[in-house]
Amino acid sequence: DAEQTTVTISMEVSSNSDTTWDYNYNLPVAATGNIGSGINSQDGLIKTITWTYSGVQNSNFKIKIIADDLFGDQIYYAGKIYNTVTIGSQVWLKENLDIGTMILGTQTAADNGTIEKYCYNDSLTYCTTYGGLYQWNEAMQYVTVDGTKGICPAGWHIPTHAESQTLSITVFENGNALKAIGQGSDIGAGTNTSGFSALLAGYRSNDNHFYGVVSGIGYYADIWNSTEFDATLAWSVYLPYDNNNVSFSNDNKEYGFSIRCLKN
Repeated sequence: DAEQTTVTISMEVSSNSDTTWDYNYNLPVAATGNIGSGINSQDGLIKTITWTYSGVQNSNFKIKIIADDLFGDQIYYAGKIYNTVTIGSQVWLKENLDIGTMILGTQTAADNGTIEKYCYNDSLTYCTTYGGLYQWNEAMQYVTVDGTKGICPAGWHIPTHAESQTLSITVFENGNALKAIGQGSDIGAGTNTSGFSALLAGYRSNDNHFYGVVSGIGYYADIWNSTEFDATLAWSVYLPYDNNNVSFSNDNKEYGFSIRCLKN
């Protein structure tokens, strides 16, 4: 391991011959021994990991072991590979987070131990491209601590309002520098000179006229911050399609917005 001496070992299990990977065994409560974060990279040279399963024999089960140094251009998280980009002194994921189970736009996410997301047109295809949309409390995993990990990978967190302001200052408050090429139009066309690659993924509404509607794809990027404004509202970053502004607003926590993770 040329980059650093420790890695994060995680284990995932498929019950349908690797069509989907349903179980993420990367927490100490689920597996013991040399698994989790801070594992010496040399330990994998002579290592046996034992998984004990209780139930009916099923030949469709498969196990995947991942060793990730969480450093450099890519990380592996919950079945997906995410790219990273360094902007000034900050390291960001280049893609919107896409983790969890899709619920309909008319449903409200619940504190039920399952990460729940919204997708445009209630279609998982859009989440694959644009990432999921999350209510603030769900993304934060029902805590209100500024800079919390929330649904981000280990070693990463949901950015604070101040950290997003730092990002804006670093790109000279030019929203086009944050937008991916092909996102926005005219004076709002993305140049992506920062590499942030923001997508205009839209949002899930919570107002009286459009309750539960996931709309605005191609027109708006709304990205949650972990900073509360008050008990009902939280800060977010807003990038429109038709100008190069980077705006900050406080929005109802029940809206569904994108999540970008920032390295600790």
